Amino acid sequence: MMTDKMIAAALVFAAFFALSMVIHCMLKKVERRFHGNTAESFRLISNSQKAILIFIGTVLALSKLDFDVTGLVAGLGLTGFALGFALKDAISNLVAGIMIVLYRPIRLSDVIEVAGCKGKVVDLNLRYMTLCADGCRHLVPNSLILSNKVTISDD
Repeated sequence: MMTDKMIAAALVFAAFFALSMVIHCMLKKVERRFHGNTAESFRLISNSQKAILIFIGTVLALSKLDFDVTGLVAGLGLTGFALGFALKDAISNLVAGIMIVLYRPIRLSDVIEVAGCKGKVVDLNLRYMTLCADGCRHLVPNSLILSNKVTISDD
């Protein structure tokens, strides 16, 4: 009977591990189409999903072995809530950065004005956009790009 539980636990863990590897391979193929910071973003997403799926597989495998994982899951839920609340601005910028990368409303070398700041876009990453104007660099958080009026000049 214990061997049945061990086999079930091993199968659950193996399924999550295989799923994480499939997603990793798919993201690698997509990553090859991009360069620079965007490619690094796909690497970050790939590594994050692998860790999350393997962790979920481990918790589910432990539950198949009759370990009580409710306290662990509840503790992680509270930790996740606290981290999400503490990092809400960073997460907001990250999600906005992903949307900007996917929809491409703004491209490198565009001249834009947002939140009282005007300049040429010289860098885009998942947290902020770098604008250059009058010898100064302005780092504009991506969440401002999505939540404010943006003017793209034809310069």
